[in-house]
Amino acid sequence: MDCLFVHCPKFENYYRPIGEYTFVNYMPMGVLALADLLSREGYETAVVHLGVEWIEDKRFSLLDYIAEKKPRIVALSLFWHPQSYEVLEWARRIKEAFPDVFVLLGGMTASYYHREIMEHFPWVDAVIRGEGEVPLLQVTEAVVRGGAFDTIHNLTWRNEGGILENPLDYVASQEIVDGLCFTNFALLKNNRTYIDWVLMPFFVKGFSKERNRLFFSLKSPMLDLMIGRGCPVNCTWCGGGRDAQLLIAGRRKIIFRDIERVIDSIKEALNWGYETMHVCFDPYPRRPDYYLDLFSRIREERLKVEFFFESYGLPTREFIDSFARTFGPRSLLALSPESGSEEVRRRNKGYSYTNQELWKCLEYTKGKEVKVDLFFAIGLPFEHEEDLEETARLIARIRKQFPNVQGIRTFTIEMEPGAPWHLQPERFGIETTLKTFADFYRYHKEEGEGFSAFGYHIPGYFPDLGSERGEEFQQRLQEIKCRRFCFIHPDARKTSSPFWGRMLCRASSLMAKIGKRRRRAKGAHAIT
Repeated sequence: MDCLFVHCPKFENYYRPIGEYTFVNYMPMGVLALADLLSREGYETAVVHLGVEWIEDKRFSLLDYIAEKKPRIVALSLFWHPQSYEVLEWARRIKEAFPDVFVLLGGMTASYYHREIMEHFPWVDAVIRGEGEVPLLQVTEAVVRGGAFDTIHNLTWRNEGGILENPLDYVASQEIVDGLCFTNFALLKNNRTYIDWVLMPFFVKGFSKERNRLFFSLKSPMLDLMIGRGCPVNCTWCGGGRDAQLLIAGRRKIIFRDIERVIDSIKEALNWGYETMHVCFDPYPRRPDYYLDLFSRIREERLKVEFFFESYGLPTREFIDSFARTFGPRSLLALSPESGSEEVRRRNKGYSYTNQELWKCLEYTKGKEVKVDLFFAIGLPFEHEEDLEETARLIARIRKQFPNVQGIRTFTIEMEPGAPWHLQPERFGIETTLKTFADFYRYHKEEGEGFSAFGYHIPGYFPDLGSERGEEFQQRLQEIKCRRFCFIHPDARKTSSPFWGRMLCRASSLMAKIGKRRRRAKGAHAIT
């Protein structure tokens, strides 16, 4: 084998309602596209998802698999920062067991911290920064057929003289992106398990595949549909906004895939058994022409597909009309007001709007019988404790007025590398201990709290906090989330009110503890 791609979730996590779980189970959209690109260029390649292998066989050994397949390159995706510790740990194990294997990293987090990773983790041979299609082809050719590394785009690499950084001068063009295939699941080991059972970003360890599907999924296989690249705005907490894309990948322009190629992807995904397309790419919510054309083509092709569409702002009435005509009653339009306070929303969101504008949009979706999910956040920059009252009041009003709002979810948020508030915490009135890659690495090695660990605090948010204000801020905010905003529901497509959410949380926590005891008992019996 020439190149083996490895996706490693974060395996060690704990969250009270669900117990122990794996996180970051969805692969980055580009992994299959890169594997397919190498395959079409004549290189033998495959993709292994360690979470999928764990689901199928707890005894699976990646090292044994590498020994069998003998890849020249092992490429590990380090896209999201929760993977940091385990990806680097696997890179170390691979290099120690197979010194001649070329260990390659890529992804947003690896790109942002490329120099620090190379300086402090000597078992990594190179990092491809930013977008990786042409650089990966060049690296593969250099390793497999012999060649120089000094002319390879976007590469930070190691030689006898030290660590070298080649220019960040490759950004994928429209033509290159249109030529990629994001749905070649034949290259993924145990692809049926990934398609049928990896239905959420997390997988609860104490539950079977069937119970995970029943309680923690939308009940249908969901594909992250590749639409385009880039972003024209900066949301304060997002590591994928305009400035981050420029810094990490050199991307300055927004590109949309050709609509016919997107239609091809939808058809291919449906053939593989997917039912729902998840779209999180909406750079111009006030100019929906691209999606109006795409939805028109879906109707022309009579494709039976659901959409879960995340709007960056408020969708236009024309967009909502087309969405209603194209998709069935299980499809969802997701809006993210973030806060009930218009001032907090304005200072944080790239595309802001007033509560009155949100209300009018929800009234229109109600009239068109379009189901809506709403997402709020707490612990935002410039937010104060009293602002949470506005969020709670807005949520209560929406619950009473709009039966088409299927779910209202309120989350705390984490620090992301390259986000505006990460780059300039003082500008946004926050303090964070997560600055270097070593910070994230240790954080995810030692921290198992998952959804209740933030990596920052806001001085003055709670005026009465003592000297241990970072930990107290996190604990206090989590208590408010549980008391005022808990949304857990036995049907993952819906949400509960805070009271019933807390009751279900307690029941779920009890079930998780019972399951853990049973697993320990089985393990002890097996050892005996």
